[in-house]
This record gives sequence, C-alpha cells and structure tokens, in this order.
Amino acid sequence: MKTLYLKLKGRMMMPAIFLILFAMAFSFDSLSAIYEGYLNILQSPSVLISDYLEIGGLGATLFNVATIMLINIIMLNRLKVKMSGPIFAGLLTIAGFSFFGKNIFNTIPIYIGIYLYAYYQKLEFKSFMIVVLFSTGISPIVSYLIFGTGWPFYIGVPAGVIVGIFTGFVLPALSAHTIRFHKGYNLYNIGFAMGILSMLYAAMLTTLFGFDLFVFGTTTSEAYHYELLILTLVLSSVFIASGFIANRKVLRKYPKLLKRTGRAVSDFIRDEGRDITMVNVGVMGLISVIFITVLRIEINGAVMGGILTVMGFGAFGKHPVNSVPVMLGAAFWFLLSPVVTGDPAGVGLAIAVLFVTAIAPIAGRFGVLFGIFAGFVHIVLTPFTYVFQGGFDLYNNGFAAGFVAALLVPVFEFLKKNVPEEEME
Repeated sequence: MKTLYLKLKGRMMMPAIFLILFAMAFSFDSLSAIYEGYLNILQSPSVLISDYLEIGGLGATLFNVATIMLINIIMLNRLKVKMSGPIFAGLLTIAGFSFFGKNIFNTIPIYIGIYLYAYYQKLEFKSFMIVVLFSTGISPIVSYLIFGTGWPFYIGVPAGVIVGIFTGFVLPALSAHTIRFHKGYNLYNIGFAMGILSMLYAAMLTTLFGFDLFVFGTTTSEAYHYELLILTLVLSSVFIASGFIANRKVLRKYPKLLKRTGRAVSDFIRDEGRDITMVNVGVMGLISVIFITVLRIEINGAVMGGILTVMGFGAFGKHPVNSVPVMLGAAFWFLLSPVVTGDPAGVGLAIAVLFVTAIAPIAGRFGVLFGIFAGFVHIVLTPFTYVFQGGFDLYNNGFAAGFVAALLVPVFEFLKKNVPEEEME
C-alpha cells in the first residue's frame, strides 16, 4: 500500500480515479451502448441543466468523464505542471462537470483560445493552467452554436469554434480583474468571469437572432443514485485512507488547516501538506453525502458534479468549518421551497446546496452565523443569475457567488471591524 501511494501521490491519486471511472464505464454498459450514448453527449447543446446521465446513460457519461480527465492529466504531465491546490480542484471540477455540460468536443476550442492568448503575451502556456482547467465551464456556448441553434453545420461549426477560441482568448485577462470585485471571497472566480461573458452572449443571441435561451436544459436522471452514492463513498474513503498511509498522525495537522479562512488563493497542498489535504478532500465528500441524504436529494449528473467540485476544492479553500455554515443556510431555503424530484428548477436549488461552498471563505472569516446568512442569500439569488447568463456558464453558482460576496462582505466588515483579515496571496 505504501509503495502504491508513493507512485500516485505526485498526481494526488488522479491516475487511480481515471482507472476507476474507465473500468466502471464498461462494467455498466455494453460497448455499443457506450458508443451510442457518447455520440448523443457530443451532439447535445449542453446548456444548463443538460444531464448526460439522461442524454447518454451511465456508461457513456463515465466514459466522457474518464476521457476528459485523461486528456487533462496527459497535458499536465507533458507540460510538467506541479500538482497544487488549484490544479487539483480544477481536475476534480472538470470530472464533476463532465457529468453535465462538458465534453471533449466543446472544450478544445477554449483551450486553443487560451493557448493563443499565452502566445500573444509571449508567456508559457503552463502558466495559465489554472485558467485552462476552469475555463471549460463556459463550453456550452460551443455546443449550443453548433447543435442548438438549428443552423446548418457550415454555419454552426465555424461559429461555435470561433466563439470558443475567442472566449478562451479573453478569459485569462477577464478573470484576473474579476477577483477584485469580490476580494477573493468567491472561490469560483473564473465562474464569475464566465458569467459576464455568458450574459453578453445570451443578450446577443436573444436580441439579434431571437433565440429563447432563458429556459433550463433537459430533464435529469436519478436512476443511478445508489451507484453514484457508492462511487462517492469509495472515492472519499480512498482519499482519507491515502492521507493516513502517508502519515499515521495526519489528524494532528487538521486543526491548523481548519483555522484557514479559505479566502483565495488558499493552496492547502502547498501550505498544509498533501497528506492532510487528501484527508480534507475525503471529508468534504462525506459531508456532501450527509447533506444530500438528510435533504433527500437524489444524485443525478448535476448533483454528482457538485459533489466532485466540493471535494476538489477541499484542496483549494474549503473545509468543514467554513463550508458547513453556508451549506446550512442554503439547506434552510431548500427545505422551505417546493422541490419536485427531477424538476430542473428543483435540481438548480439542490445543487446550490453544494455549490454554495463557493462563498465558504465568508464563514471562514466572519463566523458561523454570518456564513449561514450568506448561504441563504446565495441560494435565493442563484436562480435569477441563471436568467441573465442563459445557461452558457455551467458555473452559475460562481456567477451568483461573486455578487453575494460583493454585496455582503463590505457589510460584514463594517459589523465585525475587529475580525483579522487573511491577505490574498
């Protein structure tokens, strides 16, 4: 076990996760079913909420997740990018959103755009790897222009590819500026930047071409709830076990990590160590399971995306102390709202209970009660931000979180003047 851990620790268990997902894909469906389902996924407009479990089935969805992970792992290895908190969070976020909205077809043009930006700035492409990993949250714009507009392919394909490349080209500069808007209290900063771009695209497509964008995507599938619940428990256990294999006394390091506010940029791998970070990642997965179980939320593609994202950011700002308060605030509104299983609007509220952890640093700095209130405000606001961005920004909660942080943090700072501030790095 120790030898296996040493082989995998440089990539924080990512090769093992890829192998698990790839093996699971072919254990659930036949090759022909995976092929047919994967084609359906690639041809989906992929706007929120497009549940690939409903569109392609479990086998094809897991194949899509494994494929995207493999491509990004190979890219990181070829560029010799060192594993860090944000890189780890980016990889698990990619895996999560490959359950609903991301596929190889709609991500590549955005990667090309970021590469061209790096070339234009005469900088190494690897220096933008964090932006690269999170950039594909806006990938539905590519799929929608090709498959969702009804345009002939000779118009749709060039439009999708060109807009995708343009989006990738402007994202690095835009995301560098948007972090000032929320002062690092929104961990999904790139999601906020993409929300602004998505809002522009939605406005243009609506006013110039008359498309009706402000509806949710396809229905969701909760048919694989127990399989995905078991997968989450297995992955969480693997991460926790890995931390203990590396250091039997790893829990002694946990109190220090739990004191961090989580404000961006909080790289737990660099600052606290890989061993305790792995434990924290697994714990965040278990906390996600507890919340969805207590709230009776069934796992579909979108919910699974939320779980993996929460786990990923266990290396990049989230831990139980700063995450549970905002999740409690969101859960309170979720319980007050009439939610129908499988209803897209209800699914939006359900995943917000998980994605609300984007504003975990607010609870980390200002405390439990302020965190609960911030979580409540976030889940109330989230459905309305979707209307503005038209479903192109998969990180809609990151878009909402930017406004929540910008609105509440100045007020909280006034009310709690003596709370020490953790400086952004």
